[in-house]
Amino acid sequence: MLVEMTIEHFALIEKVHLPIGPGLNVLTGETGAGKSIVLDALEVALGGRVSAEMVRTGEERAIVEAVFDLTDRPQRRQALAEMGIDVGEDNLLVVRREISRTGRGRISLNGRAATIQMLREATEGLCDLHGQHEHHTLLQPEKHLDLLDQYGGSLLKEEGKPLELLDQYAGAPILALREEVARLHQELEAIQAELRELRGDERDRARREDLLRFQVEELEAAQLRPGEEEELEAELQRLANATRLKQAAAQAYALVYEAGPRQEAAADLIGRAEALLADAARIDPGLSPVLEYLQAAQANIQEAARFLADYQEQVEDDPERLAQVEQRLALLHNLKRKYGDTVAEMLQYLEQIRAELARLQGSEERAAELERRLGEVGEAAARAAARLSQARREAAAELGERVARELRDLGMPHARFVVRVDSPEQPDWRAVGPKGWDRVEFLFSPNVGEPPKPLAKIVSGGEMSRIMLALKVILARVDEVATLVFDEVDTGISGRTAQAVAEKLAAIARDRQVICVTHLPQVAAMADHHLLITKEEVGGRTRTRVQPLDEEGRSLEIARMIGGAEITPLTLEHARELIRAAAAQRRGG
Repeated sequence: MLVEMTIEHFALIEKVHLPIGPGLNVLTGETGAGKSIVLDALEVALGGRVSAEMVRTGEERAIVEAVFDLTDRPQRRQALAEMGIDVGEDNLLVVRREISRTGRGRISLNGRAATIQMLREATEGLCDLHGQHEHHTLLQPEKHLDLLDQYGGSLLKEEGKPLELLDQYAGAPILALREEVARLHQELEAIQAELRELRGDERDRARREDLLRFQVEELEAAQLRPGEEEELEAELQRLANATRLKQAAAQAYALVYEAGPRQEAAADLIGRAEALLADAARIDPGLSPVLEYLQAAQANIQEAARFLADYQEQVEDDPERLAQVEQRLALLHNLKRKYGDTVAEMLQYLEQIRAELARLQGSEERAAELERRLGEVGEAAARAAARLSQARREAAAELGERVARELRDLGMPHARFVVRVDSPEQPDWRAVGPKGWDRVEFLFSPNVGEPPKPLAKIVSGGEMSRIMLALKVILARVDEVATLVFDEVDTGISGRTAQAVAEKLAAIARDRQVICVTHLPQVAAMADHHLLITKEEVGGRTRTRVQPLDEEGRSLEIARMIGGAEITPLTLEHARELIRAAAAQRRGG
């Protein structure tokens, strides 16, 4: 339930605070005072779209804050807890949304920063806003199917089942079937897309197959091996510089191990130094570490000499092998220009084209498999669509009866409301769309003896308002919406019909919170809480004010609604009588 709202610098509103109570809350005021602006702000708090134009002229940002009591919404509290939002012991959800003139905004849930998606998830199902623009939905047959599916599927029709139990089960069968149809339709689309690809231009497919076969054969003939190119590059360097490497190894060997006619080898020189220090170390043990260094150096020199000797034997000047390596590297470089920057990339490409070639070569078998699968999925889709259609027909009959029942309460005792479900004459899977194969349209007859006709052709503004009110009441029961919001649902209504609408809204408000913008004194008289919206000029600026009304204030406002700007003793007494009668009716239930 919505507890209160605070709105700052939003459109004409400078700053207002709206206490919202249980039961029926009405917002009244002159045309243009800003009643609908309040509902626009509520829509923003529920995750609606925002724009810089919403910010009051001269201000940098607008703020909308809404507080919801979730005491009776354990599932919503659990969902918020999973989002990391703590509602505390008072079970309150505080939504705060800032709209910046620069286009940037902020959202917080109980003080925690949130995204627009989190806001919409957090407030989902808390409020159902009905605005005047929704009348147009009823005039668009393409929208009727979704409204029917929202209502429900195979409803319980057993004798003695209470309405509450019926509502408890409404919706689930249709929604489950609709999801199944959508899934099967998506699979059908995928199968048909692959079949179209397989059955594409035969010449293009043959050319592609020839190209892939050539590429596979060329790459397989190369017998590529990861790391081969690096090994060949290293070998090429050795072969191309064999003479130089061999000479370097021989000269280094001579310097470290073979004494020449004019010089001693490094091993001999270190050996002499080692002998000298061995005698000295017997006199001064402090030279022992140096002696150990020389002994280690002698061992390393001997090991280096053995390596150089072996290296000279291994290095060969092999022109034939050099030519082979150069030829292999040239092949790799040529393949790289066509298939990848590295051997690894070429091997990866080889695997890809092998798979594609196998698919093309097996296209006939794959096409046959897809045809078989298309038949299976098509049959399943047709069966699911048929079940969905049947569920819709049952729901349509029930919805038509319930709307007619609501309309009787709203002063239309002879109204008929028909939900027509049309299916293809010979339906098969080709007729299945993402929502099945049905076309749904609402038909209406206000008087006895008149056949039902499409809404767009016959309904007046008053009839449309009552039909929409009836649908909203029914759908709200199915969805268990806590708060229903109506923006001038009384359009085109007066007289006894106005009283019927007022009584219907009051009846709804016994079970749910209702917020209603109205011009009808009969509706205002039924209110549990009455907020007056006025517009005033202060310092050359127009601003909207919100004032909760006491008993006397309600009488004055309802008298204005009855008689216009001039309030007479007669209209004032009429207003008080309306309030007394409404109170008595509420007490009587």
